[in-house]
Amino acid sequence: MVTFLSIDRLAYLSMIRNVRRGLETRTQIIKQLDPDNWVTTTAISRNVDVTFTTVLYHLRNLERERIVERNPGGHGWRFGPFQQSDLSQYLETKPSRKKKR
Repeated sequence: MVTFLSIDRLAYLSMIRNVRRGLETRTQIIKQLDPDNWVTTTAISRNVDVTFTTVLYHLRNLERERIVERNPGGHGWRFGPFQQSDLSQYLETKPSRKKKR
């Protein structure tokens, strides 16, 4: 029996290719985060059952898109202040893919 994981909308990133495995891993990471408390990369990797390096890779990608923020005073991650955005903001920042003639 195949079990499907519901993908969190915050797992979709605009700066990288969104493959199913990455979306599933980012969704599991996002479920570990809290907007009020800092969570370490080690704690996330233990709970998600992926390597520290994999969690760090995804957290850095999420940070680059301002979904999470790194604790400036030490170790830990949490949801960033910009976790909510509407479609019009996304479309304004998305580069056009039209061919020049």
